[in-house]
Amino acid sequence: MTPSQPFGAEMSSQKKTMISEALKLARLYWGYSQTEMSQATGISQAMISEIERGTKAVTLETLDRYSEALGVRKSDLLFFAEEIEGQAPIRKGRLIIAEKALRILNKLKPEENRGAKAP
Repeated sequence: MTPSQPFGAEMSSQKKTMISEALKLARLYWGYSQTEMSQATGISQAMISEIERGTKAVTLETLDRYSEALGVRKSDLLFFAEEIEGQAPIRKGRLIIAEKALRILNKLKPEENRGAKAP
């Protein structure tokens, strides 16, 4: 697999969607707008939007760029995606997922930022 080849080409569409959702939640947790994430990653804002909606595949290069911008390991982003897998994406369920996501993301957050409050 090359860095620009879609990550998990053999993965189910549900797993791909979970990676996209995890990237979006991580971006929001760290307080980045799509425009700010675009600037931090060098990925166009339109592409960020498509990735987060699941209409564009996540590549290893995309994971690298999100990882660098957020200061977390790629494996942590993938772990987070696995943790939220299978959660119902309905509004009521999103509140439950958000609490779980915040706890997981707080564990993944770099040490120097742990005491800071999330936006």
